Amino acid sequence: MYSRYVSAFKARNGGRPDYAFSDGKLLPQLEPWVRDVPRDGICLDLGCGNGNVLHALCTLGFQHLEGVDLSAEQVAIARAEFPQVEQMDIAGKLRSAARNAYGLITLFDVIEHQSKAEILEIFGLLRPCLAQRGIIIVHCPNGDSPFVGPVQHGDFTHETILTPASARHLCTLFEFTQFEAKEPRNTSSSLKGAFRALGWRGLRNLIRLCHIVETGAAGSGVVSRNFMFKAEKG
Repeated sequence: MYSRYVSAFKARNGGRPDYAFSDGKLLPQLEPWVRDVPRDGICLDLGCGNGNVLHALCTLGFQHLEGVDLSAEQVAIARAEFPQVEQMDIAGKLRSAARNAYGLITLFDVIEHQSKAEILEIFGLLRPCLAQRGIIIVHCPNGDSPFVGPVQHGDFTHETILTPASARHLCTLFEFTQFEAKEPRNTSSSLKGAFRALGWRGLRNLIRLCHIVETGAAGSGVVSRNFMFKAEKG
Protein backbone atom coordinates (compact mmCIF):
# COMPACT_ATOMS: atom_id res chain seq x y z
CA MET A 1 0.00 0.00 0.00
CA TYR A 2 2.87 2.39 0.74
CA SER A 3 4.30 1.86 -2.75
CA ARG A 4 1.19 3.65 -4.10
CA TYR A 5 0.57 5.95 -1.13
CA VAL A 6 0.54 9.12 -3.22
CA SER A 7 -1.18 7.87 -6.37
CA ALA A 8 -3.82 5.86 -4.49
CA PHE A 9 -4.41 7.93 -1.34
CA LYS A 10 -2.87 11.38 -1.81
CA ALA A 11 -3.73 12.02 -5.43
CA ARG A 12 -4.95 15.60 -4.98
CA ASN A 13 -2.71 17.95 -7.02
CA GLY A 14 -0.69 14.91 -8.04
CA GLY A 15 0.70 14.83 -4.50
CA ARG A 16 2.65 18.03 -5.10
CA PRO A 17 3.35 19.82 -1.81
CA ASP A 18 2.04 23.29 -1.06
CA TYR A 19 4.86 24.41 1.22
CA ALA A 20 3.39 27.86 1.78
CA PHE A 21 0.20 26.28 3.10
CA SER A 22 1.98 23.71 5.28
CA ASP A 23 4.42 26.32 6.63
CA GLY A 24 1.46 28.42 7.74
CA LYS A 25 0.26 25.52 9.89
CA LEU A 26 3.59 24.04 10.98
CA LEU A 27 5.70 27.07 11.86
CA PRO A 28 3.54 28.28 14.81
CA GLN A 29 3.43 24.71 16.14
CA LEU A 30 7.14 24.00 15.85
CA GLU A 31 8.78 27.33 16.65
CA PRO A 32 8.10 27.45 20.43
CA TRP A 33 9.44 23.92 20.91
CA VAL A 34 12.57 24.28 18.77
CA ARG A 35 13.57 27.78 19.88
CA ASP A 36 16.53 26.51 21.89
CA VAL A 37 17.64 23.76 19.48
CA PRO A 38 20.98 24.73 17.84
CA ARG A 39 20.46 25.59 14.20
CA ASP A 40 23.76 24.03 13.16
CA GLY A 41 22.82 20.60 14.55
CA ILE A 42 21.37 17.80 12.44
CA CYS A 43 17.59 17.35 12.25
CA LEU A 44 15.98 14.08 11.16
CA ASP A 45 12.38 13.80 9.97
CA LEU A 46 11.18 10.20 10.14
CA GLY A 47 8.38 9.40 7.71
CA CYS A 48 9.08 12.70 5.96
CA GLY A 49 6.43 12.25 3.25
CA ASN A 50 6.61 15.04 0.69
CA GLY A 51 9.02 17.09 2.80
CA ASN A 52 6.63 19.59 4.38
CA VAL A 53 8.15 19.31 7.88
CA LEU A 54 11.66 19.54 6.42
CA HIS A 55 10.63 22.73 4.60
CA ALA A 56 9.26 24.24 7.81
CA LEU A 57 12.48 23.40 9.67
CA CYS A 58 14.50 24.94 6.85
CA THR A 59 12.36 28.08 7.11
CA LEU A 60 13.12 28.16 10.85
CA GLY A 61 16.83 28.27 10.07
CA PHE A 62 17.97 24.66 10.50
CA GLN A 63 20.92 24.03 8.21
CA HIS A 64 21.41 20.25 8.22
CA LEU A 65 18.30 18.25 7.42
CA GLU A 66 17.77 14.54 6.82
CA GLY A 67 14.60 12.64 6.03
CA VAL A 68 13.46 9.11 5.32
CA ASP A 69 10.23 7.59 4.06
CA LEU A 70 9.17 4.10 3.02
CA SER A 71 7.14 5.30 0.02
CA ALA A 72 9.12 5.71 -3.21
CA GLU A 73 6.44 8.09 -4.51
CA GLN A 74 6.74 10.32 -1.45
CA VAL A 75 10.53 10.28 -1.59
CA ALA A 76 10.54 11.27 -5.26
CA ILE A 77 8.42 14.34 -4.44
CA ALA A 78 10.49 15.33 -1.40
CA ARG A 79 13.79 14.97 -3.28
CA ALA A 80 12.81 17.75 -5.67
CA GLU A 81 13.40 20.11 -2.74
CA PHE A 82 15.58 17.97 -0.45
CA PRO A 83 17.92 15.66 -2.43
CA GLN A 84 19.26 14.14 0.80
CA VAL A 85 15.95 12.35 1.55
CA GLU A 86 16.33 8.56 1.56
CA GLN A 87 13.90 5.74 0.90
CA MET A 88 14.20 3.37 3.84
CA ASP A 89 12.31 2.18 6.88
CA ILE A 90 12.46 4.13 10.13
CA ALA A 91 14.01 1.41 12.28
CA GLY A 92 16.72 0.79 9.67
CA LYS A 93 17.62 4.48 9.60
CA LEU A 94 17.86 4.68 13.39
CA ARG A 95 19.96 1.52 13.62
CA SER A 96 22.46 2.92 11.12
CA ALA A 97 22.63 6.39 12.70
CA ALA A 98 25.62 7.54 14.73
CA ARG A 99 25.12 7.86 18.48
CA ASN A 100 24.21 11.35 19.74
CA ALA A 101 23.91 12.54 16.12
CA TYR A 102 20.66 14.53 16.13
CA GLY A 103 19.53 17.61 18.01
CA LEU A 104 15.95 17.13 16.80
CA ILE A 105 13.97 14.16 15.50
CA THR A 106 10.41 14.66 14.23
CA LEU A 107 7.70 12.08 13.57
CA PHE A 108 4.67 13.70 11.98
CA ASP A 109 1.77 11.39 11.15
CA VAL A 110 3.99 8.34 11.60
CA ILE A 111 3.16 6.69 14.94
CA GLU A 112 -0.39 5.81 13.92
CA HIS A 113 0.96 3.69 11.04
CA GLN A 114 2.93 1.44 13.42
CA SER A 115 1.95 -1.54 15.54
CA LYS A 116 2.58 -1.30 19.28
CA ALA A 117 5.62 -3.57 18.92
CA GLU A 118 7.01 -1.30 16.18
CA ILE A 119 6.42 1.82 18.30
CA LEU A 120 8.34 0.26 21.18
CA GLU A 121 11.18 -0.63 18.82
CA ILE A 122 11.30 2.90 17.37
CA PHE A 123 11.35 4.57 20.79
CA GLY A 124 14.05 2.20 21.94
CA LEU A 125 16.17 3.26 18.96
CA LEU A 126 15.45 7.00 19.24
CA ARG A 127 17.27 7.77 22.46
CA PRO A 128 20.80 6.65 21.46
CA CYS A 129 20.58 8.72 18.25
CA LEU A 130 19.74 11.97 20.06
CA ALA A 131 22.32 14.40 21.35
CA GLN A 132 22.13 15.26 25.04
CA ARG A 133 19.06 17.47 25.55
CA GLY A 134 17.98 16.65 22.01
CA ILE A 135 14.21 16.53 21.53
CA ILE A 136 11.60 14.50 19.71
CA ILE A 137 8.40 16.06 18.37
CA VAL A 138 5.49 13.81 17.42
CA HIS A 139 2.17 14.61 15.70
CA CYS A 140 -0.53 11.91 15.64
CA PRO A 141 -4.27 11.25 16.07
CA ASN A 142 -5.62 11.86 19.55
CA GLY A 143 -7.50 9.05 21.27
CA ASP A 144 -8.82 11.57 23.82
CA SER A 145 -10.84 13.34 21.13
CA PRO A 146 -14.48 12.42 20.53
CA PHE A 147 -13.87 13.39 16.88
CA VAL A 148 -10.85 11.19 16.18
CA GLY A 149 -12.72 8.46 14.27
CA PRO A 150 -12.51 9.97 10.75
CA VAL A 151 -8.78 10.61 11.23
CA GLN A 152 -7.81 7.25 12.69
CA HIS A 153 -10.07 5.13 10.49
CA GLY A 154 -9.95 7.28 7.36
CA ASP A 155 -6.59 5.76 6.37
CA PHE A 156 -6.49 1.97 6.04
CA THR A 157 -2.80 1.93 7.02
CA HIS A 158 -3.46 3.33 10.52
CA GLU A 159 -2.90 0.81 13.30
CA THR A 160 -2.33 2.40 16.73
CA ILE A 161 -3.78 5.42 18.47
CA LEU A 162 -2.22 7.30 21.40
CA THR A 163 -3.55 9.77 23.94
CA PRO A 164 -1.52 12.40 25.81
CA ALA A 165 -1.47 10.02 28.79
CA SER A 166 -0.22 6.99 26.84
CA ALA A 167 2.33 9.19 25.03
CA ARG A 168 3.65 10.37 28.40
CA HIS A 169 3.87 6.76 29.62
CA LEU A 170 5.77 5.81 26.46
CA CYS A 171 8.25 8.64 26.90
CA THR A 172 8.73 7.84 30.59
CA LEU A 173 9.38 4.19 29.77
CA PHE A 174 12.32 5.21 27.58
CA GLU A 175 13.55 7.87 30.03
CA PHE A 176 12.57 10.95 28.03
CA THR A 177 11.89 13.99 30.19
CA GLN A 178 10.26 17.44 29.87
CA PHE A 179 7.14 15.93 28.29
CA GLU A 180 4.55 18.35 26.88
CA ALA A 181 1.39 17.73 24.87
CA LYS A 182 -0.75 20.29 23.08
CA GLU A 183 -3.39 20.81 20.44
CA PRO A 184 -2.15 22.03 17.04
CA ARG A 185 -3.18 25.67 17.14
CA ASN A 186 -5.52 27.34 14.67
CA THR A 187 -3.43 30.34 13.62
CA SER A 188 -5.73 31.86 11.02
CA SER A 189 -5.96 35.64 11.33
CA SER A 190 -9.17 35.89 9.27
CA LEU A 191 -12.57 36.70 10.76
CA LYS A 192 -13.68 33.15 9.98
CA GLY A 193 -10.61 31.80 11.75
CA ALA A 194 -11.32 33.96 14.80
CA PHE A 195 -14.90 32.63 15.01
CA ARG A 196 -13.63 29.05 14.65
CA ALA A 197 -11.10 29.57 17.44
CA LEU A 198 -13.77 31.06 19.71
CA GLY A 199 -16.19 28.23 18.92
CA TRP A 200 -13.51 25.63 19.59
CA ARG A 201 -12.76 27.08 23.03
CA GLY A 202 -16.43 26.75 23.93
CA LEU A 203 -16.64 23.23 22.55
CA ARG A 204 -13.46 22.19 24.37
CA ASN A 205 -14.92 23.41 27.67
CA LEU A 206 -18.12 21.44 26.97
CA ILE A 207 -16.10 18.26 26.36
CA ARG A 208 -14.17 18.80 29.58
CA LEU A 209 -17.47 19.27 31.43
CA CYS A 210 -18.68 15.93 30.04
CA HIS A 211 -15.53 14.28 31.38
CA ILE A 212 -16.10 15.85 34.80
CA VAL A 213 -19.72 14.69 34.92
CA GLU A 214 -18.79 11.12 33.98
CA THR A 215 -15.48 10.60 35.78
CA GLY A 216 -15.01 13.50 38.20
CA ALA A 217 -11.90 14.72 36.35
CA ALA A 218 -11.48 17.02 33.34
CA GLY A 219 -9.12 14.71 31.47
CA SER A 220 -6.06 15.92 29.58
CA GLY A 221 -7.81 18.98 28.15
CA VAL A 222 -6.25 18.11 24.76
CA VAL A 223 -9.28 17.06 22.73
CA SER A 224 -8.51 18.04 19.12
CA ARG A 225 -8.55 15.25 16.51
CA ASN A 226 -4.76 15.31 16.35
CA PHE A 227 -2.30 16.28 19.04
CA MET A 228 1.41 16.96 19.35
CA PHE A 229 3.86 15.99 22.02
CA LYS A 230 7.54 16.60 22.63
CA ALA A 231 10.07 15.16 25.01
CA GLU A 232 13.76 15.60 25.73
CA LYS A 233 16.72 13.30 26.19
CA GLY A 234 17.57 14.24 29.74
